[in-house]
Amino acid sequence: MKKFTLILALLLSMAACHGQPKRAAVDYVTTPEDRALAERVLADLRAHPGEEPGAQMVRAAKDLLGQPYVAGTLEELPEEKLCIYLTRTDCILFVETCLGLVRAARQEGDFEAFASELLHSRYRDGVCSRYEDRLHYTTEWARQGEKRGTVENISGSLGGVDLDHPVHYMSMHPDAYARMTDVHAIEVIEDRINAETSAYIPKSALKKALGGIRSGDIIFFNTRVDGLDISHCGIALAEPGKPVTFIHASTVPMKVVVEQKSLEEYVMGKKATTGIEVYRVR
Repeated sequence: MKKFTLILALLLSMAACHGQPKRAAVDYVTTPEDRALAERVLADLRAHPGEEPGAQMVRAAKDLLGQPYVAGTLEELPEEKLCIYLTRTDCILFVETCLGLVRAARQEGDFEAFASELLHSRYRDGVCSRYEDRLHYTTEWARQGEKRGTVENISGSLGGVDLDHPVHYMSMHPDAYARMTDVHAIEVIEDRINAETSAYIPKSALKKALGGIRSGDIIFFNTRVDGLDISHCGIALAEPGKPVTFIHASTVPMKVVVEQKSLEEYVMGKKATTGIEVYRVR
């Protein structure tokens, strides 16, 4: 009888495990310092489970205030790897990191869940095998996020219009990308991006749109530079009684900060900026 009971318990255990498939292991590169910081932010987010995604985006962003701005961290290795760095970041990695932390925390996930979120956010269809697999254009990054249901472009509902500014900078300037080996693959991606339209809010419509921006929205800054789509990004901060501003990895103080200028002042003061795109976290 004892033997039968033991066998039955083993079968039930196997059935339970079969019903709960494990997340596939993610191959990544990080440091003990970066992992420790990520785990602290995840713990902070999990400690506030009732917060809306936007509020958690701001919480994660504030937890990373002061982290140094460092460009080119994803280009340091000789081959393409999922690199997870929080203690040195740039503008898009900062936004992507906050989004990944929030999504992992809302699933009660750990560092491995965070790594999985970054893999599926940073690489086309979650495949990281070569340089060209990475989503180099922010527009493609955002569109993949929309398809995954993680973000939504709300620019149109805020008075935005279709953006007519084709991307081709990478294929036209291959010498600027030392690790790019397949220019044709990039051209195909550029054609795919250009085949779809995206809404953006031009400078002339920004003032009216400000009232619809919420804390935690992702802000992309459109550029007039030929062939480029986005020049900068940040996380909106819309506090009662204060002008809308944003948190970002800034190249001025060279660290993550709450921008001292309002969003309107910042955009209007940049000649190369044509407007913004607003994405809400889902």
